[in-house]
Amino acid sequence: MLGSIEYRLKETLKYLPVVLVTIFWGASFVATKFVVNVFEPFPAALYRFLIALLVLLPFAKKKKIADINAFWSGFWGITMYFVFENTALRYTSPTNAAVIVSSVPLLYVLFTHLVHKVKTNKYHYLGSVLAFVGVALVILNGRMMKLNPLGDILAFGAAVSWVFYTHYVVKIKDVAGIDQTFSITFWGVVTLVPFSLLQNMQAKFEIKTVVSLIYLGIICSALGYLLWNKSIEMIGDRKTTNFIYFIPLVTVISEFVLMKSKPTIYNILGVTMLILGLYIFERGEEYGKERFGN
Repeated sequence: MLGSIEYRLKETLKYLPVVLVTIFWGASFVATKFVVNVFEPFPAALYRFLIALLVLLPFAKKKKIADINAFWSGFWGITMYFVFENTALRYTSPTNAAVIVSSVPLLYVLFTHLVHKVKTNKYHYLGSVLAFVGVALVILNGRMMKLNPLGDILAFGAAVSWVFYTHYVVKIKDVAGIDQTFSITFWGVVTLVPFSLLQNMQAKFEIKTVVSLIYLGIICSALGYLLWNKSIEMIGDRKTTNFIYFIPLVTVISEFVLMKSKPTIYNILGVTMLILGLYIFERGEEYGKERFGN
């Protein structure tokens, strides 16, 4: 009995890193809005990850920047993701961008099935679709999605970039280590520089902006990417990626708490579908282990 409780507690604690980073990233939108109101989008991303790099530097014992997978992880997960997302927000609404980027888990299931040849069954796809629709209901909240072709395509580029980030990051040995996170961040900063030079890198510093940059750099980037990679190591890439569904949910909950807004029927229905979808996906994982032994 006691052994069973200890085992369940141990298994539950494996989800702690991804839960924390989901909260951090879900609450990051307000800070990002403050920053991009003062800085151009690309320099804003550069300064954010430069702070992260400086924070990680004293703790990184072996700078494994020669790892080609760290280069591609930094390029796709930092540079291209933020180039696409930040540019998309100039042409489309945050709502559209949030819905499209929330398709990452569904895209990753398809990607791993086609590229990694991971065993995938109907439960995986059904669960992913239900969860995605649930998130869309929460974000849209009964509003129709107004199409903005260029911005929406760019937002989809951000979603694809995160799929490629996960593809390369799982190839890195001991990916959860600080050295590896430092290497990924290093290449993210290096490859962001050319994009940043295309925009005005100067801005008027304000206390609110500085505090937001520090939060984004230390908590959301240095610690956030470290916890995300740790979660991939502990619970796997698919389960970790599924938590992207909860990021906009955290944002909506923050709005409920901070702005005293009341949940609507769309919010309640969306959350229900999200939970049901993830439960079905989890059943698919168990079904796959029973049938295929992996």
